[in-house]
Amino acid sequence: MIRTQEGRVFTGATKNRIVASCILVFLCCCTLIASAASTYTVDVLVDGKIITVNTSEQDVNIIIQQAGVTLGERDKLDTRNFKVSTDADEGNKIIVLRATPITILDDGEVVAVVKVAGTVKDALLEAGVVCRPVDEMNFKEADPLEKDMVIEIRRAFSVEVFADGEHQSADFLTGTVADVLIKLNITLGENDEVNPSLNTKLRPGREIRVYRVEYEERTETETIKFKTVKKASASIYKGTSQIEQEGKNGSKTVVYKDKIVDGKVAKAIKVSEKIIEPAVNKIVLEGTKIKLLATATPLSKLPLPSNYVLTDGIPTEAIATITGGSTAYTADAGKGTASGVPAQSGYVAVDPKEIPYGTEMYIVTSNGRYIYGYCIAADTGNVHKWKKKGTVVDVFFDTKTECYQWGRKDVTIYILKWGSGKVQK
Repeated sequence: MIRTQEGRVFTGATKNRIVASCILVFLCCCTLIASAASTYTVDVLVDGKIITVNTSEQDVNIIIQQAGVTLGERDKLDTRNFKVSTDADEGNKIIVLRATPITILDDGEVVAVVKVAGTVKDALLEAGVVCRPVDEMNFKEADPLEKDMVIEIRRAFSVEVFADGEHQSADFLTGTVADVLIKLNITLGENDEVNPSLNTKLRPGREIRVYRVEYEERTETETIKFKTVKKASASIYKGTSQIEQEGKNGSKTVVYKDKIVDGKVAKAIKVSEKIIEPAVNKIVLEGTKIKLLATATPLSKLPLPSNYVLTDGIPTEAIATITGGSTAYTADAGKGTASGVPAQSGYVAVDPKEIPYGTEMYIVTSNGRYIYGYCIAADTGNVHKWKKKGTVVDVFFDTKTECYQWGRKDVTIYILKWGSGKVQK
C-alpha cells in the first residue's frame, strides 16, 4: 500500500495500471518521433511535370500511386536516380517513361512501327532491329524516346577488292574507291590501274580491281609481205591477166613496248620500226582489150575518119576510156538536138558536164558482141537523170525497132578527141 502526501492511498493493482499507462505513452511518442525522422522527398517527373512526394515508402510503385500517377500497360519507370534516403542532397527522382509510337526506317524503308517506352535501344529491341557499329543512326541508343520519333538507320555495305591475287572487303557508308584502298592499306605503283577509277563513288555491290602494270621494251625482226598490185592493160584481152613482176618479201626490225598486267602481256605497243629490206610488189596486168566477134559491124551511120586506125576493131588513138551503161533513143526526122544539129544515127546523148558536145567517140559493148562505132556527142536528153543507174550514153537509132533491139547494154566508150562544147554542122 502506498500513501501520498495528500493522504491518498494506492493499492498494488492501481500502481501497476499507472506504470503501464506511462510505458504506453512513452512508446507512442517514440513511434511518432521515429516516423517523422524516416520521411523523405521524391520528385516524380511525368508528362512534363514534376510532382513532389513526401513519403516513407520504399516501393516505387506505391510512391507513384501517392503521386496520383496512373501507369499504362507499356509505360516504364526510370529509377536510376532513386534511392531511399532522407538526405536532401540526394535529389531522389523517379521518371515516368510513357509508351509512344516509334517509327524505324532501315535504309529509307519502314521496317517497324512500335509503341514502347524508354530509350532508342528499347525501341530497337522491341522491333528486333539490330544497328551494327558500322551502321549509322540518327540517334544514340541511350537517347530517350519522344512522341512520334522516327529512327533512321543507314546500313553500311560491303565493298569487294581484288588485288595482288587476294580478295578483301570493307564496310562503308559512303566514300570513293580511293578511300577503300587507303582503309585496306593497298598502295598503287606509278603505272598501276584501278577499275573503276579512284574518284568513283561507292555503292552497294561495287567491286574494285587493282591491276599491277609494268612496261618492257623488246625488238623483233619481222617479215614485210609483198602486195599484189593490179594494173589495167589494153594490150591483153579482157578477162585475161598476166604477171608483169613477181613479188618478194622484205624485212624490218620493230621495237615494241609490252604492257604487262599482273604478270601477263596484255598489249604490245609499237614504238618504232626500221626497214632492213623493202618488199617488192607483185604486179599483175589485167586485160581491158575487148575481143570483138567476127560478125560484129558498126551500127552508127557516121563513117570513121581516116585519121583513126582500128586494131582488132578497137581504135588505137583513144586518149581516154569511159565504162558504164547505155540506152537507145530515136526522134522524128529533122528534129533538132540540144547542140542544135539535126538528130541522126551517130549523134548520141551524153551529160555535157562530163562529155562536152563535139567529143568524138567510138563505142563497143563490154562483151564485144556489138559495135555502135564512131559517134559524136550532140544531145543530152535524160542521161543526166539516169546517171544514178549507171547510164553514161544514150545512142541514136533511126527506128524504134533498132532501139528495142539495143535495149540497155554495158559499153566501153573510147574517147578519140574531146569536144569544145559545139558540134560542127
